[in-house]
Amino acid sequence: MLNRHHIAWMLAIVMTVSCMSCSSYEEKRSAARLRYQKATATAKLPLAEDLFENGQYEDARKTVQECLTADPENPEANLLMGRIEKVQGRLTSAREFIVIALEYDETLDAGWFALGEIAYENKRPARALEHFNRAIELQPLKVEYILALGETLALGGDYNQALELYESKSRILAGNAKLMIACGDIKNRLGDTNGAVSRYRQAAMLDPDNVSVIESLGYCYISMERWDEASIMFEKLIELSSGTRKSSYTQMLAMCSMKSGKYARAVSSYNSLTVDNRDDASLWLQMGQAALGADAPNRALACANRALSIKPGWTEAVALKGCSQYLSSDYAESITTFRGLTSDKQLGGFAWLMTGRSYQQMGQLTQAQIAYENASRLNPDSKLVSLLTDAER
Repeated sequence: MLNRHHIAWMLAIVMTVSCMSCSSYEEKRSAARLRYQKATATAKLPLAEDLFENGQYEDARKTVQECLTADPENPEANLLMGRIEKVQGRLTSAREFIVIALEYDETLDAGWFALGEIAYENKRPARALEHFNRAIELQPLKVEYILALGETLALGGDYNQALELYESKSRILAGNAKLMIACGDIKNRLGDTNGAVSRYRQAAMLDPDNVSVIESLGYCYISMERWDEASIMFEKLIELSSGTRKSSYTQMLAMCSMKSGKYARAVSSYNSLTVDNRDDASLWLQMGQAALGADAPNRALACANRALSIKPGWTEAVALKGCSQYLSSDYAESITTFRGLTSDKQLGGFAWLMTGRSYQQMGQLTQAQIAYENASRLNPDSKLVSLLTDAER
């Protein structure tokens, strides 16, 4: 028969087992809740990343914060929060989150790359190189990482090392236009313009409408004074562009056309520029100079008059007017126009030269000789001389 001591002892045992069962149940319930929270946090990350990529940074921040509240040790969530901080200019905070992410998962190549970008922005190229190299060790063929490493090397003056990096990766990623462009840029910096052109042309074959490639080719051709090839590039850029960039490319096409003697094309370019810039005297002057070369003196005269109406007394425009009158065989008017320039320090000699030629055309040889002597004394030097000579031929 059980006495009261046995009953008490048995009751204690039952209570202990019951408490242990309750404790075990609570632990399991807590663990399940934690697993659910972590799973929920992981599930929300893709949404946060989409928000981030779409530029909805505050919404992305709220979503990531929910993830971190549920799972503070989630490496991807810490990394994304760091990227959000970085894009909003809070570099110190960004670095802290990214370092935490890498402490939990050091194989996050995007984390090392982001640290490299932060170091680069903080003007710490040595640290940036270290981080970019680490990112490339994890993802050897990611073009974004390769370009960043090469640019950092170039920033430190290690152009040959940067070029070696780009070319070695280009042999593996043969169809990547960005790497070809990068090779061309480095060769250009090294003064190897021919090599740069070769790389840019390869890139253009891979990506025919890449504005950056075409522009680089255009400026390389200008530096090589290959004006016709440069013109082709800027014509294509005009087709691909709009607004102020289109105007800039049109200006370059006009300049290349003048240099190559394609004056009619230069006139067309300047004419298109004046559509939106009717009161730009310099454009009217340039169009008039092109018209002289294109043997269109009447149009040149109209341009000169337009320039003078905008900028009265402008000596360059007065000279253009006088040349236009000369080429129109209006020698008396030409003499009158150039008379107003004979005392000008820059164009005085040229004015006397044209005065002499006008007198000569009129048969007044004595007056012509006097004008030529004055011109010789002042040593005239103007691009209008060569334009005038071309037109008379």
